[in-house]
Amino acid sequence: MKKTILILTILLVPSLIFANSFVTQFINKYSEEDRPLSNVNIGKTMLDKMAANTEDEELKNAFRELKSIRIVSSENANDSRYYFGKANELVKQEFTDYEEMVSVNERNSRVSVWMKRDDKNVQELILISLDEESHLSIITVSGKIDLKSISKLSGTLKNESALTEDSTENK
Repeated sequence: MKKTILILTILLVPSLIFANSFVTQFINKYSEEDRPLSNVNIGKTMLDKMAANTEDEELKNAFRELKSIRIVSSENANDSRYYFGKANELVKQEFTDYEEMVSVNERNSRVSVWMKRDDKNVQELILISLDEESHLSIITVSGKIDLKSISKLSGTLKNESALTEDSTENK
């Protein structure tokens, strides 16, 4: 009997941990078959590989400290606006231990960033974005988060994207 309880506990604990994640709750609560969402999960193994392939020591250390990155997106304008509202509603109602770091409302785009701290380390970051083309992006980052490194990574990705667009336009 004790062995059965131990096995059930071992099997259920991971699902309980992941059931509390924002992305899991969001998808379970709001995802609709006729409003498709894309979902990408980057786990610890991949983050370690990304760290190994990065020459920048600061980014390498940042990748090593992360547990996961999850990305949910939608490119349909109507669906994206619907999901953006639902995501913000969910974080306000069920993730009350998160605080809003920043909220930006510009002409046709909106961004809100929420974080949960454990002591001095940020443990989880939720970014909810609706861009100018009404594409939804929800990104959660969990682990020991260094905001300076995350900012640097964001800037690096933005610069690489701009270079790629420039080279594509010149062809």
